[in-house]
Amino acid sequence: MTATSRTVVRIGIIGAGMAGQAHAFGYRNAMMATDLADVDVVLHTIADPNLALAETVAHRYGFAHATADIDALLADPEVDAISVALPNHLHKDVLPRVIASGKHLFAEKPIGRTPAEAEHLAELAEGSAAVTGVGFSFRRLPGLAAVAQAVRAGAIGEVHTVRAWYNADYAADPAGALSWRYSQELSGGGALLDIGAHAIDAAQFVAGQVTRVLSSTLRTVIAERPLPAAGAIGHGGSTSVEHGPVTNDDIALLTTQFENGAVGQITLSRIAHGVPNSLGVEVFGSAGSISFDSISAGEFHLFEASLSQPGASAAGRGFNGARRVITGPDHPYFTDVAAMPGAGVGTGYAEAFTAEIQEFLRCVRDHRPMDTDFATAVRMMAVVGAALDAAASGAAVDVGSRARFSTTAAAQPA
Repeated sequence: MTATSRTVVRIGIIGAGMAGQAHAFGYRNAMMATDLADVDVVLHTIADPNLALAETVAHRYGFAHATADIDALLADPEVDAISVALPNHLHKDVLPRVIASGKHLFAEKPIGRTPAEAEHLAELAEGSAAVTGVGFSFRRLPGLAAVAQAVRAGAIGEVHTVRAWYNADYAADPAGALSWRYSQELSGGGALLDIGAHAIDAAQFVAGQVTRVLSSTLRTVIAERPLPAAGAIGHGGSTSVEHGPVTNDDIALLTTQFENGAVGQITLSRIAHGVPNSLGVEVFGSAGSISFDSISAGEFHLFEASLSQPGASAAGRGFNGARRVITGPDHPYFTDVAAMPGAGVGTGYAEAFTAEIQEFLRCVRDHRPMDTDFATAVRMMAVVGAALDAAASGAAVDVGSRARFSTTAAAQPA
């Protein structure tokens, strides 16, 4: 590439719901990264079967066109890259078509509903010359990325204990509409997959691969919900007087083993009253501990045991404790997403979408794989599959060679 050459990337988004709008936000703000000064991002088309919604989102985020015809978008030679943000059960049909189009693809997590679907889609992606990435957005938060960086650098020594969680309250109201998220067939998992995908990926991002699910408990607390009166968007939607059954889990509790022998707990709840949205990771090692909670995304906490060891000053031993670290320009992604890139100005979940889109665009420009590729999604889905199998059997299940069951685990109503 010469000093005057530029890369033009014309963007289409399939899905105008909550996740699709987050992707649109990311593309609109991607040029905050100075190293992308040689990239021109063209906001081309929003596609959604609900044309009125597609038109509204296109206008709001500055896309030139809206359509209800996904195939027309994929056939459009003016579009270079596609984001897909659709309900889980539609990935099996739509993602192969995007891959076959030859356009670069950025898919919202998860890819498919089962390990088998994810593996099939990953095989298709491997055969494509285009960039194929998956949106594990929490990895792009500067605080969580800094925690992973510190653990890999040995700041807390050899990891022996991992705790990860994702608590949210979007499903805490029993009057909430029975959307696809509450169907095991359509979603592939309740809290275990809908939000657990992020927590499982975060745990593996920080502490290494989960190799065994030692135990798994899935529970449905709200056993039925009112049917939607119209198509629900995000977690909302109007409801009718009729009700239907919830067929997946509200709560998931996993005990896990990691590749280095560390043990972990992953706790997930979509009915956590008073906690609107909190993903966290806490890691203990032979030389300290480190933790992050997305609800306080502009900071993380680090404890270094060496400051309390013999030989440290008496003052150090007496006053040592977990240190609050405020994120800033020294941490990953920060300078590319913060409106004023100085320590302490804060970043949140919106910036994570900007950062992941920036990384996708770098990969498109540089013709290189994305670090969160389809194989990353397969590794996450393998843990979900093992958790379903462990809950069904009551026995531990290896992630690499999972036992197969004829039916998935049924969450038990309260």
